[in-house]
Amino acid sequence: MQASVAQQSFILELQIIDNEILQANTKLKSLPEIEQLLHIDKRIATATEELALVQAESDQIALELRRGEVDVETVTDRIKKDEARLASGNATPKELEQLQHEVATLKKRQESLEEIELEIMIRNDAVAARRNTLSTDLASLETLKTEINSRLTSATTEINLLINEKLLARKEVGTKIEQPLLDLYEKIRGANGGVGAAPLVGNKCNGCNLAINAVEMERIKSLAKDELLRCEECRRILVRI
Repeated sequence: MQASVAQQSFILELQIIDNEILQANTKLKSLPEIEQLLHIDKRIATATEELALVQAESDQIALELRRGEVDVETVTDRIKKDEARLASGNATPKELEQLQHEVATLKKRQESLEEIELEIMIRNDAVAARRNTLSTDLASLETLKTEINSRLTSATTEINLLINEKLLARKEVGTKIEQPLLDLYEKIRGANGGVGAAPLVGNKCNGCNLAINAVEMERIKSLAKDELLRCEECRRILVRI
């Protein structure tokens, strides 16, 4: 295929633009904020799950505490009634002895229940502290996620603006290239990782970075400037510069 020096220059210019678009898209997919958000989301999920477990434990302890309070109140009320009856003196000596024994037994029971209630309250305080810590951590993670999302949006917007700018430049250069040559470039580019043309620097193809043998270089030198070159190794368009 023949292509003027100008046409070959346009193809190389188009490749440079395509390289910039490729680099921008690669950068877009590998922004550090993307990995950071994945990490933050995992931490949020873990903290949320742990907070739910702690909340469930807190609810259970609250139920135990209420039951304990009811038991203490019941025993305390019974003691008050028995002590009031003892104080009234309206009982036989035997009944008074029984009441005294019952009050003593109830007070021991009251002490035991109050100890249990204290242990539950200590557990409740520990769980409440853990719940508050997790809630604070979760809020901090959500704040951090918002900040990272903001940075990601800003970086993404900036890169997309650059890509749109390069796409416009690509379209402009593409209109200057003859269709058969453009079609060949696009076909080669599609089969070679986005690179359809490369400059020939010295005796090396900058597409595959392999040196061209001396015999082939002599043949190239003998060709007319408008003869379109192809690398023997990668088959990309070679543009003499």
